[in-house]
Formats: sequence, C-alpha cells, structure tokens
Amino acid sequence: MGALLGKITVETPKYEVLVKKDTYELRKYPALVAVGTPTDHIVQGNASFSRLARFIGVFGRPQNSKGQAIAMTAPVLTGYRSPLSADPSSAGPDEGAPRMMFLLPSAHKSTKETPEPTDPLVQVEKMELGTVGCVTFSGWATEANLKEREKLLIAALEEDLHKIQSRGILAKFNPWYTLGPWRKNELLIQVEPAAW
Repeated sequence: MGALLGKITVETPKYEVLVKKDTYELRKYPALVAVGTPTDHIVQGNASFSRLARFIGVFGRPQNSKGQAIAMTAPVLTGYRSPLSADPSSAGPDEGAPRMMFLLPSAHKSTKETPEPTDPLVQVEKMELGTVGCVTFSGWATEANLKEREKLLIAALEEDLHKIQSRGILAKFNPWYTLGPWRKNELLIQVEPAAW
C-alpha cells in the first residue's frame, strides 16, 4: 500500500543542497555508478526499463557476469549523453539518443567493482551529475509538461547567472502503479554555478 501512495523505500542518492529557492534547488552530487541503455522515449521506455531490470535481477537470474542480484534504487533517470546537442546528427555515436539509467546502490563505488552486463545494449557507467538545478513535481511526467518545466527552470537558473551545461534529465522515483498525485518526479539540469 505504501508504494501505491508514493512511499519510497529504496535507496536514493545523497546530495548537498547549495541553494534553495522558490523556483528551484541547486544541488551537488558525488560521482555515482549507474547502468544505462538506449531508450526511444524520455517519458516512457518499457523495453529499456526491462533490459536494466534484467541486469539487476528483477525478473529472475540477474543478467550480469557474476549472476549477482543488485538492489533497485530510485530514481530512474532518462536523459542524453550529449546534453546540449539540440541536433542529434551533430553528436557522436550514441550521443544524440536518449538513455535510461538505474543508479546502483552506494556500495558500488566504481565501475570496475560492478559486474559486467551480459546484454550488449546495457553498459555500466560512471555518472558525474555534479551541480544541478532541480525542480520537484508530482503527477505523471509528459513530453509537454517536461518541456514547459525545462523552459521555466532554465530561465530561473540563467536569471541567477548559472551557466547551463545540459538538457533536462528526468528522474522518476515511483513504480508504475503509484497513483498520480503521490508520484515524485524531478527535472535536473547540470550547471556551472554562478560565482556569487
């Protein structure tokens, strides 16, 4: 019943809050280890989610080199490898396509300590979020409301002289069956913070 009403019982990444404003929060994340795969959609991506879930062992024997079950964490992230490339044709291989990522539990300190995926479409990655501007919102994330939130967040960050370093990264915290009003989502944009 707890997850249905938005209770988050899995590990979430730690971060430092640098600035808290009405329009956004500025955070600093340490380096994280993630497992990622291409996805065809920022908001949805069932096939991508299933590939990552098989890697950690959600559907039975984990599809990794050690057959090691890995705990689920939150949030699930969806974003771009080449964050500021508006034109995918100008990006390098795989950089213009969206990717879905599971953050691995904090016990996974490096990519070398993490089992290798057996699916060639899944890669273990070091994730350097660094400093991000963040907005938190409830309900279902849609292409339309993400685009509007990204526009507003960029405007607020630029007004405070933060230099934008990425396109929006969607962070979804809840399973699919959590009711809309209790769903937790965040939109993250990597920034070079203003020198105040």
